[in-house]
This record gives sequence, C-alpha cells and structure tokens, in this order.
Amino acid sequence: MRPAQTTPVVTGYSPRMSDLTFPEGFIWGTATAAHQVEGGNTNSDWWAFELKPGTPCKEPSGSAIEHYTRYPRDMALLAGLGFNAYRFSVEWARIEPKEGTFDQTQLDHYRKMVELCRKSKLTPIVTLNHFTLPQWVADRGGWLSPSIVGRFERYTRRVVEALGADVDWYCTLNEPGVVAFGGYGGGFPFPPGLVGAESWQTATAALVSAHKASRAAIKALRPAAKVGLTNAMQEWESNAGGASIVNYARHLMEDVFLEAAKEDDFIGVQTYTRAVLEMPRAVGIAASLALSIPPLEKLVVGRVIARQRAGGGWGVSREPGVRVTQMGWEYRPQAVAATVRRTAQLLPGKPILVTEHGVATANDAERVEFITAGLKALHEVIADGIPLRGYVHWSAFDNFEWASGYAMQFGLVAVDRATQERTVKPSARFLGDISRANRLTLPE
Repeated sequence: MRPAQTTPVVTGYSPRMSDLTFPEGFIWGTATAAHQVEGGNTNSDWWAFELKPGTPCKEPSGSAIEHYTRYPRDMALLAGLGFNAYRFSVEWARIEPKEGTFDQTQLDHYRKMVELCRKSKLTPIVTLNHFTLPQWVADRGGWLSPSIVGRFERYTRRVVEALGADVDWYCTLNEPGVVAFGGYGGGFPFPPGLVGAESWQTATAALVSAHKASRAAIKALRPAAKVGLTNAMQEWESNAGGASIVNYARHLMEDVFLEAAKEDDFIGVQTYTRAVLEMPRAVGIAASLALSIPPLEKLVVGRVIARQRAGGGWGVSREPGVRVTQMGWEYRPQAVAATVRRTAQLLPGKPILVTEHGVATANDAERVEFITAGLKALHEVIADGIPLRGYVHWSAFDNFEWASGYAMQFGLVAVDRATQERTVKPSARFLGDISRANRLTLPE
C-alpha cells in the first residue's frame, strides 16, 4: 500500500494570487422585491393567493422582514458593506389601491427610498413590477385583461413622475416569462393558477405589450434613463429526444422577451441554474412534428405543463454527484455566463446587466463559492468583448421566497423574523470587498 502524499508546510508561505479586474464604473449591487421584504402587502394578488384555502404556498408572507419601515437601516447596512447599487421594486398594489386612485403617501414613500439611495451612494435600480398585481387588477383578469396594458402604462407614468430625476435605471417587468408560464400556463404555483397553452400565450403577448408601453412612457418622461426588461434565463441542455421541446420552451419563456427588449437600453439577465431535459429519441421526433401543427402543438404544450406540474419537468443534471440547492436546482454558478453569452449572441452589442444571480443554501461557504465561480465566468465573458455592465446579487436579505415560504436562504444578510435582527454573513463582506476593489482575487 502506497503511503498517502502530504503537502509540506512552509513557514511564511502564501499562495500566489491573481486579480480579475472589472471595467471602470461596473455596477455592484444587491436586490430585493417589495412583496418579499416589505410585509403587510394586503391589497395584492399574492397576499390572497397565500391565504386561499388549499393554497400551494407553504406559509403566508405576513410581516416579511419589515423592510417597508426598516429600509433606512437596511440601506445603510448595504452601503457600509461596499455596494454601489441597490435594486428594489415599487409596489403597484400600494400605489394604486383602487382603479384610478393613486396614493400620494405611497408615492412619497418610494420617493424617499430613492433619495436615501442617492445619499447613501447607492445607485437606485427601480423595478416597476416584481410579480405582484393589485387585487383589483387580478379581479379584472390580470394579464389576460384587454385593459392591462393601458393600466400598466398609466401606473408607470405616475411612478416615474413621482420619482423624478433621481432614477437612472428602470426595470419594467421582472421575469415576465415566469409570470406567464407559472400563473397562466400552470407550470408551478403562481397566481392566478390557470393551466393551459392558450392562457400562457395570451399572457405572454400582454406582458410583451405592457413592457413596450411602459418603456415608451419612461423614455417620454425621462429620456436619459436606462430602461430594460429582466429575463429569467437558464442554461438549457437536452439529449436529442428533448431538443425540440427545449427549443420550443426556451423560445416561449426567454426568446419572446429578448425580442421584445431589442430596443431597450440594456438587457437584464437573471440566472440561477441549468435545466436538463432528456427524453427518448422517438418522443422527440414526434414532438418536433407535432409542434409544427397548431392543434397538436397545444396537446404537446399541455403534456409538457402536466409533466412540469408533476415534478418531472426540467430536471437537474444526471451526472454522478451533482449538487443541488435548497430549491432543488442544480448548483451551477457558471450558468449565468452561458445565458449572458446567449443574450449577446441574439442581441449583439446590447449592454447587459446581471440583475439576479444567487443561491439558496444554509451553508454560507457555498454562497462564497457560488459568487466566486459566477464572477470568474463573467469576467471571461467581459474579456471576450461582451458589454456586461454590472452584477446584482439576489438577494440582499433572507426573505419570503414566494410559494416556498421562508425556508429558502438566498440572502447575504440573515434575518431573525422573531426579532427582525439582521446578521451580516461572510458572503456579504466577501462580495462587498469585491465591490470596493472592483476586482476578484483568486488563488492561482
């Protein structure tokens, strides 16, 4: 039996390090969404969805982490860690509690948040809609209503007018592909909980039109502001049998919205993992033919949705020893580079901002590893000439993760919901130090 090899200990030795420097003016930020952190968002469709009898939600959002009142201290914490940007959303359900009635107190609240961002040396990146709708909008059909585009445009104008000249970055809609597939296709728990190919496609068309109308309204009021759509994107892989379905699903969930964003000032990319679909070759051939025939197309889409709902949809890699996160997703930090590259391929020359990238884990060392691997892959993207403008990590705080409740730990900062005490994790200091230095230092 050969003796085990040992590494000699050399006193005073330190490993060689290499610096990956990012472009001057690179955005380093963290993100939250109003419903997930503010608490008490009682006038929204998500609040009703959480409390509905038989809801698939594991628990209600309740008081969340009380960011609505605690935002001054939270922003001070983020600024103190070294970040230079903060992405947050304004809540339509608070701002327009009844149709055509705008609450000036709520508009002033978000105006104060923007002003404090500026004073704290944090660039505000404002998202106008992060999944939730006012209940009155949902009651009128939500994203299936013929009036939804005009309502969203009107809401956009009121918000932009209220926030004034202090917001230079706007995201119109957060992950519209998720809204359409989850809420109207039935792919996963999401209000209003509809299932079907037609409602999925109708909602998709409305979301595309709403984005364009919102973008036009912002540019009319604030021509210098940068406007973009944030897209949920995955690194997709399949065998030959699954290729046609993957291409079709990726088109409906991603490419439709990238096409809608071709006139945007930037593209927001949000990536967490890789999706793998493996199916028998014969099934793939049949699916490819069926997807070209409208009546059969709906049948195939229905089967895909049913498979997704049953938990047999887009899976993790079957490679031996594959790691998974609390969400059950493959631990795949470098997937963000694949989606940025694909965005650049489809929209060459368009500035890109990673508006979300993160991992749900109770082991913060895994988060540091995830950030490191993701940024290393993104640095290679920049070196190849792709105009990546910044990196915004999801999320600033452990918070309400929609139907999964509070068990998912995405945050750089932990929150004890019994006391609302914030505890900074090592990953927050790690990423904050990268932000200050504008570089990632790696052992060689």
